[in-house]
Amino acid sequence: MSTHVQTIIVGQGLAGSALAWTLSTAGHSLMIVDRGEPNSASRVAAGLVTPVTGKRLVQSPDFEADWAPATAFYQKVEQRTGQHFWTEAPMLRLFANEHVRAEFLQRSDNQQVQSIACWDGLLQAEGQPQLGIVMQPAGRLNVPAYLAATRTHFESLNSLRCEELNFARDVEFTDRQVTVKRLDLIAKRIVLCQGATANDYFPNVPNNPARGDILKVRIPDYIRPEVAHRSVWIAPNSDGTQSVGATYDWNSTVAEPSSAGRDEVLHKLGRMVDGDVEVVDHTAGVRPTMKDYEAVLGRHPNIQQLFVFNGLGSKGTLKAPRLAAELSSILDGEDNIRATVCYDRLKTTSEVERRPRPLTQRAQEAVASVLQPGDSAVDATVGNGFDTCFLSRTVGPTGFVIGFDVQQSALNATAKRLQAADLHNVTLLHKGHETLADEATSAQPPTAIMFNLGFLPRSDHAITTQPRTTVKAITAAVELLKPAGVLTVLAYRGHAGGPEEFAAVEQLLQRYADTHDLQTINSTPAKATSPVLFVLKKATTKT
Repeated sequence: MSTHVQTIIVGQGLAGSALAWTLSTAGHSLMIVDRGEPNSASRVAAGLVTPVTGKRLVQSPDFEADWAPATAFYQKVEQRTGQHFWTEAPMLRLFANEHVRAEFLQRSDNQQVQSIACWDGLLQAEGQPQLGIVMQPAGRLNVPAYLAATRTHFESLNSLRCEELNFARDVEFTDRQVTVKRLDLIAKRIVLCQGATANDYFPNVPNNPARGDILKVRIPDYIRPEVAHRSVWIAPNSDGTQSVGATYDWNSTVAEPSSAGRDEVLHKLGRMVDGDVEVVDHTAGVRPTMKDYEAVLGRHPNIQQLFVFNGLGSKGTLKAPRLAAELSSILDGEDNIRATVCYDRLKTTSEVERRPRPLTQRAQEAVASVLQPGDSAVDATVGNGFDTCFLSRTVGPTGFVIGFDVQQSALNATAKRLQAADLHNVTLLHKGHETLADEATSAQPPTAIMFNLGFLPRSDHAITTQPRTTVKAITAAVELLKPAGVLTVLAYRGHAGGPEEFAAVEQLLQRYADTHDLQTINSTPAKATSPVLFVLKKATTKT
């Protein structure tokens, strides 16, 4: 029997959570559909709110208009959940010297920035004297705790599903409703709150994503209870560690920590503190940032039941509550969207600015077009587990997935990711994919097999997939694959040995082109080292 709700919310980050609480409080029925990605930007966000931000140290636009709704919103959610995750407390902004501070104070007088006071003191018991200002009002949201409490609340109401939607296959729009066939959901409308995840309906949102690294560290003799900002921020944690961040990498949309990001954060931290800093943990996420640094709200130009709430960038904690209230009024029939955040503002400049979908996403889309609940699938190169989790979610609890990798660190990372997503239908094998024919011997042939060649990110780049074993594995994969099943091979040509492996794979797959449907997708045709995706759909009858 189908579940009927007024609104489906796709994504349970800061945007989706704020909208869910706002609609629920107003008496709307809803269903959140979230894929449970542990490395989403919201789940690794610091949750810091200050009146003065950026290198130019200017007051955030609309800070006063956003601050009051945010404070009231988080306090109400704390009351509803019985948990504490929002703290109002002054924060520090440090300066290199007195001259720089004096310049800032002069500018702040001109900008009429309120509640700024000078501060002089120490960050460490035996550290160098620091000078700065006290910023208030300011606050910090424990984002993981807030999102977890939100998830628990809506799960208790049977209003949250941990699923990954394939819109081409799962979602159907009619004049009066939206139907998610695979989940037996029917709604009046659907709102996409997907952060940096690209989608075909709003391809220009976000149009300027920025990846960021955050470290959890132990700074010797650190004594300050306040969050301190300079070239990076230092946020004390309850366990005696400190969170430090964050970088802005506009050239990467991969939510994986990088050594370059780690080094940048530590270098900037070294300007603020003395002594050897111990790195306890390293996380990363991709901020859904727009080029004009404004959020995006609005209705799809051609599909009346489809809306977007995205583009919050690094200010999601501050801006999400007020924006959620605005979107709620839009869903109720009002059309007074602020021009600065309305989706329509993008049409004149961005309709031709379609951001190419990553090849990893295109590989998953090809697989999702055929893979069904209850099917079996193979991840032939587990890596960090993104494809493994995708396959696991898609086949559901009645299906199963086998994953291969020669590196134990890859299997450990994937097992951790699967556990965080509550996925239990995967068998991980510490073996090379050339053993595929021996291990994938189930009576149920796989509907999808995925290869992501090259080396494991943030690992030893000398350990790569090899042409000989890759060719053997792909040959076995084509034989094992279910008729009408899909094989994807993502080949990287930019590392040592990559061009040779690509050539071997291309030569092998071309042999199947006459009997099966083979598609070759080059991410950047003009670049000889760009990645290439091969998608093979097996013929329905043996030739």
